[in-house]
Amino acid sequence: MTEGGSIVGQLSPDGRWRWDGATWQPASPPSVTRPDPGWLKVDLRAAATWLTVACALLVGLVADQWLRVGTFGLAASLTLAITALSLVFGGRLMTLESRALAAGAVLFGAWLMVRASPWLLWPDLVMSFALLGLAASLSVRGSLMDLGIAELMARSIHGVMHGAAGAAFVFKPLRRVRMRLGAVAPLARGVLIAAPIAILVAGLLAAADPVFASFFNLNFDFGQLLTDVAFVAAGSLVAAGLLRLAAAESLTRVDGPMWRLGSTEGLVVLSVLDAIFAAFAVAQAMAATGAAGDTLRAAGVTYADYARSGFFQLLWVAGITAVVLILFSRITGLTERSTRRAFRVLAQVAIGLTLLIVFVAFRRLSLYEDAYGFTMLRLYSHIFAVWIAIVFLLLAAETAGMFPRRRWLVGATSLSAMALLLGLNLLNPEATVVNLNLDHARVTHKMDPQYLAELSSDATPTLLASRSLVDQSIAREISQVACAGPHTYSASPAAYNWSDAAAANSRREGC
Repeated sequence: MTEGGSIVGQLSPDGRWRWDGATWQPASPPSVTRPDPGWLKVDLRAAATWLTVACALLVGLVADQWLRVGTFGLAASLTLAITALSLVFGGRLMTLESRALAAGAVLFGAWLMVRASPWLLWPDLVMSFALLGLAASLSVRGSLMDLGIAELMARSIHGVMHGAAGAAFVFKPLRRVRMRLGAVAPLARGVLIAAPIAILVAGLLAAADPVFASFFNLNFDFGQLLTDVAFVAAGSLVAAGLLRLAAAESLTRVDGPMWRLGSTEGLVVLSVLDAIFAAFAVAQAMAATGAAGDTLRAAGVTYADYARSGFFQLLWVAGITAVVLILFSRITGLTERSTRRAFRVLAQVAIGLTLLIVFVAFRRLSLYEDAYGFTMLRLYSHIFAVWIAIVFLLLAAETAGMFPRRRWLVGATSLSAMALLLGLNLLNPEATVVNLNLDHARVTHKMDPQYLAELSSDATPTLLASRSLVDQSIAREISQVACAGPHTYSASPAAYNWSDAAAANSRREGC
């Protein structure tokens, strides 16, 4: 139907107006229904099998041995290794990368029976579980080197939802068995009828014969039995959650929210950061050249105290800056080439100045340790400073446009964290702290054996071997504190730890 040469309902060339037969009216925007996010669903691509049930139960039984001893050791490593194998075979990991992630979980889990330092054991445990979760989440599709921050968060929520439903997943085969119990009902009735007769006859025979009665002297520790049941259930439920996640419908690419901050706002934020960091750089130059001497004296602070203070605050600033840069690079709408170029320039300036802050923090830590020696916290602060500098270099490469079609920053940062933790396990940080304090003692003739004695078994062999390298008075203090531990190692096989065994052997031979 036409009216005045125009078709009723016809849109104008720009799509903003619609002809109603008499006048042009504003065209209503078409309704757009966004699909439900797939990561909020708990659909499965495969059902649980008897192999799934067996894998979950096996993990629970081994986890019971770990939780019973209540310490890191052989059972802890075996639990993580068997969980990874259960994912590979019972969870049917399909991609090479998911299997590689499961192998990484085994690698970090193995250190739980080698090292004794809590500065390593807990990061190893967290890393192992994180790799198991990633392996299950990426069982069919996806890559660590293409995970954006939004997708990583979505997969985390998706994993928690499937993990919570793990029990229902592994119980499905058991429900099918319950439906077939009607076939064994006569057998069950026979057992119930025979039970009172058997109890009566057995009681009479036990009263007549003490040897026969001894067959029934079963010493059950019901408290321990209930504890074991709880431990097995806990381990099995964790494994069931991972197995369900591996059997879930694979997630497609997850993008961040459509909302974007204006380019002006984002550029203002980076400009303010750059201005603050530039002022900090000027302050450092003034302090280094002596131009800020009056300011320090007015504050009652010597230059030595100034140089050795503030390193933790500087590391916090670096960490917060990394979060701000990553966040605003994702949520700022940079539609024009000029604003994209300005954002990149300001971000690179912020990264460069933050690296200066990291360097200053690293230097101040070194000055502090030159005066007071090393501790585990100071060593790990050094290590964190180096790692966050690596993260900023990766962020600088991403901001510059390297590999623009991939979302590789999260994956590259994760790989750097894995490499760092693996290097720490190989290095043995507590033994490193002992050696660094020995070097410090040769210069200052001061050492704190009491602090070194508080370290774990990882430090004991190095500590005992160091006595010939320090003054006799310090050597006697080392002997007093380092030889106080056990000289024999008698832990159960489930609790076996190589570092504890080596420490006991060192005490036996050197004390």
